[in-house]
Amino acid sequence: MDGQCSGGSSLGYYIGVSVGAFFLIMVTTFAWYLYIRIRSPDDDDHHDSQRSSDDQDSVTVELAGLDEATTLTYPKLLYSEAKLHVNGDSTGLIYCSICLADYKETDMLRLLPDCGHLFHLQCIDAWLRLHPKCPVCRNSLVSTPPVAPAAAEAVVPLAMR
Repeated sequence: MDGQCSGGSSLGYYIGVSVGAFFLIMVTTFAWYLYIRIRSPDDDDHHDSQRSSDDQDSVTVELAGLDEATTLTYPKLLYSEAKLHVNGDSTGLIYCSICLADYKETDMLRLLPDCGHLFHLQCIDAWLRLHPKCPVCRNSLVSTPPVAPAAAEAVVPLAMR
């Protein structure tokens, strides 16, 4: 009888220690959360303002995609036509890199002019509204304005004056 009591009480002891340890971990985690959320603004006021302005800049840059008029100038073609133009190298012509769905014969694709990558029409149009780069090679699709010849002639070496 004495052995059963000690076995039962040791089981209770282990359960109590386990629950206590779990409770201690939870209280510590909650205290750390409160410390992070409620600490004084004087501690890192400069860092928070810098971080928020950096976040705003990254969002502005990230959302600066192409306008719809520019996107509509990129050629579109059926997948069945695109397969005919590929000379033996169809590795990039199996699936859309944005939605990861396999192309079907009747799918309408858009061709990016500089890199030649193909995507579903709906996928790439939505992508280009948010990002001005190809999703595969990250080449910029924003054309840089050419240098005006008048500006190049305005620079005259000092020796010729």
